[in-house]
Amino acid sequence: MATARNWTSDLRIWPAVSRQLGGAVDFMLIIRALILRNVIVRHGENPLGILVEFLRPSVLCLAHYFYFTYTRRAVPGHQYAIFTLGGFSIYFAFVAAFNATFEGGRWPNGATLLAGVTRMHLRMAGVAWSFVIHIIFAFAVIVPLLLLHQDVAFPNLPLTLADFAMAVGLGFGYGLVMSSFGIMFPALVPFLKVTQWAVFITSGVYDSLVTMPRILAQYIWFNPLIHLAEFQRYAYYPGYPTYLVSLTYPLLWAIGLILTGLLMNRALCNRKFR
Repeated sequence: MATARNWTSDLRIWPAVSRQLGGAVDFMLIIRALILRNVIVRHGENPLGILVEFLRPSVLCLAHYFYFTYTRRAVPGHQYAIFTLGGFSIYFAFVAAFNATFEGGRWPNGATLLAGVTRMHLRMAGVAWSFVIHIIFAFAVIVPLLLLHQDVAFPNLPLTLADFAMAVGLGFGYGLVMSSFGIMFPALVPFLKVTQWAVFITSGVYDSLVTMPRILAQYIWFNPLIHLAEFQRYAYYPGYPTYLVSLTYPLLWAIGLILTGLLMNRALCNRKFR
């Protein structure tokens, strides 16, 4: 009898589980469709159009590499290539996810008119694309550097995936929080978006915690992006010092920002455009 009751209970639970799995699959298919639609809208039918996605980060990294090299900037081990790539690639992933979230999914035009597509779908599609494109960049950029005989190697895959996942998670959560504040205080919207520049200056793109003055480092340490930047440099070069940083700290920040942003977004769901 007990076995029969257990089977009956399992049969009652299964439809609910099946609906949840079906909903998750539908969500992923919508995200995939939106990513493909966005790529088509941006680049049309040009198969080389997607290379434009790599142009801006490549140019900025190249310019800063020469700047750091010729000014003999204090960089651990004088590893200017991995220092530049590690810092800027993480920040680019963060800011791309932030912009996709903060803008509220205004692209592609008319997408929210499609049945079942919400602005959160558009945000998630932007965040997912930011993750994919910057992971590809982190590996693809090594090929020309190797051809130029630079002392670099392909980064550690598990660590790189974790770094960029947390970077876009931070961008997503921060974007949700700032977007919610923008709904509550519309006059602050221009200033809220500019806050990313304060994040940029303290994100570790120009300095390492082990080389900057100790008084400054103890404040810059609180920016979770500098932890990810230092670990991404370590992913490229295992000898890079990481004794001052932690992966747990940015993970907690990402979780906290996402939960706070989702709660704020939920509280404002009855507002216009929610």
